[in-house]
Amino acid sequence: MKPTKKRTIRRRLLAMALSAATAFSLAACGNSSGGETEKKEWVWVPEFVTIEDETVSYYDMQLVGDALCYQSYDYNEETGESTQSISRYSLADGSITKTPLDYAEEKNWNLNRVAFAQDGSMYGVTNVYNEDYTKSETFLCKFGADGKQIFAEDMTDLVADSYTDSIAIDGEGRVYVTGEANIWLFDADGNNRGTVALGSDVNWIRAMGRGKDGKMYICYYGSNGDTALCDIDFDGKKAGNTYENFHSGNNNTLVAGIEKDFLTQDGSRVYEYDLKSQTSTELFSWLDSDINGSNVQGFWGLEDGRILAVTTGYETNENGIALLTKTKASEVPQKETILIGSLFGDSNIQSAAVKFNKSNDKYHISIREYLNYNDYDGDDYQAFMTDGINRMNNDITSNNCPDILDLSGLNIKQLAAKGVFEDLNGYLEKSGKLSREDFLANVLEAYTVDGKLVSIPYSFQMATVAGKGSEVGTEMGWTIDELVAYADAHPDAQLFDNASKEEIMLNLMAYNADYFIDWATGECNFDTDEFKSILNFVNRFPDQEDIKWDEDDMSTPNKIQKGQVLLYQENIYDFNELQMCNEIFQGDVSYIGYPTMDGSAGCMLSAFQAYAITSKAKQKDGAWEFIEAFLTQEENSESGYNRFFGFPTLKSKLEAMAADVVEVKYYTDENGELYYDENGEPVVMNAGSSVSYQDGWTYEYRIPTQEEVDMAMSLMEIAKPVTYSQGDEVLNIINEEAAPFFKGQKTVDEAASVIQSRIKIYVGENK
Repeated sequence: MKPTKKRTIRRRLLAMALSAATAFSLAACGNSSGGETEKKEWVWVPEFVTIEDETVSYYDMQLVGDALCYQSYDYNEETGESTQSISRYSLADGSITKTPLDYAEEKNWNLNRVAFAQDGSMYGVTNVYNEDYTKSETFLCKFGADGKQIFAEDMTDLVADSYTDSIAIDGEGRVYVTGEANIWLFDADGNNRGTVALGSDVNWIRAMGRGKDGKMYICYYGSNGDTALCDIDFDGKKAGNTYENFHSGNNNTLVAGIEKDFLTQDGSRVYEYDLKSQTSTELFSWLDSDINGSNVQGFWGLEDGRILAVTTGYETNENGIALLTKTKASEVPQKETILIGSLFGDSNIQSAAVKFNKSNDKYHISIREYLNYNDYDGDDYQAFMTDGINRMNNDITSNNCPDILDLSGLNIKQLAAKGVFEDLNGYLEKSGKLSREDFLANVLEAYTVDGKLVSIPYSFQMATVAGKGSEVGTEMGWTIDELVAYADAHPDAQLFDNASKEEIMLNLMAYNADYFIDWATGECNFDTDEFKSILNFVNRFPDQEDIKWDEDDMSTPNKIQKGQVLLYQENIYDFNELQMCNEIFQGDVSYIGYPTMDGSAGCMLSAFQAYAITSKAKQKDGAWEFIEAFLTQEENSESGYNRFFGFPTLKSKLEAMAADVVEVKYYTDENGELYYDENGEPVVMNAGSSVSYQDGWTYEYRIPTQEEVDMAMSLMEIAKPVTYSQGDEVLNIINEEAAPFFKGQKTVDEAASVIQSRIKIYVGENK
């Protein structure tokens, strides 16, 4: 249900335009750790600016001359009318001008892809819908600097079944529109001048824009998974020269370079690309300029040598622009570098680092990513993952060891057995901000290995297995033998919906591989009857390639209710999730859990942003200062963004969340008046959303009951992280060596023997 009364969301303005505080905290690499001892000659110092326009859209901004141009939408609450405008933000004086669009005809126009010309005009690809919105036509439109629509050229037949993805204008005012592997060419008056069809070797066009030489270029993904750059010959209606080793990063617009041909970025660093040598040179790290590179929506080089970046930040509500000036590192205050090592280096880590760097006068966070997806060729993901993990392990055992490790994707027990981690208990005892009593006891216990508290996650989710209580029992926990017996008792039903051998093996080994391994002594027991029975059971299931997905297939909830599927894997990331599982099993649900060798309850705890201080850290006090600041940060409620990604580990925040979710609240306007639905009932917040499947099975969410909240809390008390996850080398060995047995090429004894031998060697080398 949606409120029947229109509402507006107002953004809080953070600063006056062009008078923003230049709150930079750049590290010019003073005493650094993790091997990053080389001093940088240049850094890029940011000045942060917030545009004073509540209707500003940072997502489609384009630099035109000395201004940022974008579309804006104003809603008049008194008249109920919306106005769409061409907006122009002046970099010179911070002024904003808005020119409302004036369409030549009254139609259901939906203007999406736009490009702004130097003369103030705007081109755009527009979908025009019929009255009941069941059919649409595609037009290329042009609006003058006065906002009046100059033309609307029908390109429906030209586009056909393709979609339009981007639009650009060259120096002669000619228009280029891309879609899939096509480029449609138009002159300045909207006349089609041909099509560049790139052929079957190109999957789709990733980005388009002008280079420093003024030519139009595109970056595309080839059928082999590689990316390439090529220029477009408008008059010849063809693609020109091709250039390799180019990546467009997160942007769908190619950006002319400052000294070389193009500026590029990969979400972490900014590079300049040279056409002649077909190589990239790193300019700087976004993080060193206090910017989360994942939040950069667009960036350009200015004539004065600065770089302008448009940034958004859901979690901090800090949307705006940054003006970066190249500065000698000797002129920037020096800080001590704290190095975070991470396999993935995702946006959340960057956000945490940026927030810390801006507020701390002594330390500066840098991030070392061990998996660079720009180097991934798409062929062997497992080898790609293994290489990244090996690079991290090599650093951990050398003087290149990071101060902090992001634990995502790592085998915590294996690393703990090597003495990699500091014990955070001592830091908690000395902390003036935190204590053990502030956190969920089970989470601290889950991240305590051999008496050492290796990490305190910020938040977590859970996953468990649900079944019919009348069949599996109401007590949590069962053994693998009991799971097998349950499957045997229902030979005509699937255990899990469309589960493959690999998935079943993962579910069985996630909690149980350590039953067969003693990391302290190096002993392994994979040649036992217990493990052979697991191999025999897994062999009942189909190979992944044999599972055929059919969009007309019955949904999992329907299959469970009809007895065709027995168990359901439930992912629990908020207090609302259990209610749908209860509906699937029609009130007869039991959260039995993943099977374990000892019969204990297998409820997976997946932590988000779990960091550990390494025993080799050179900045241990600074590392704890970062973790402490991270765990105690205040949430930005105005952004409406839930950065927990699940449940917070701080009990105070979790208890507040639990109390809030069962409270019935109603939507109100700015005057506190209730919104009503079509039946005249007040519209309830946090209810009315629904999930639906292709076969018609639907569920509409309601306010969760206290019993459901209590059940989620009970699961938290038993949840623990899995030791082994997809991509772990132990699981890789098991899957690789079990494959010949599954194919009938080896006996179960032979497969178990090889698995035993390989894992014993691996454990011996890595214990």
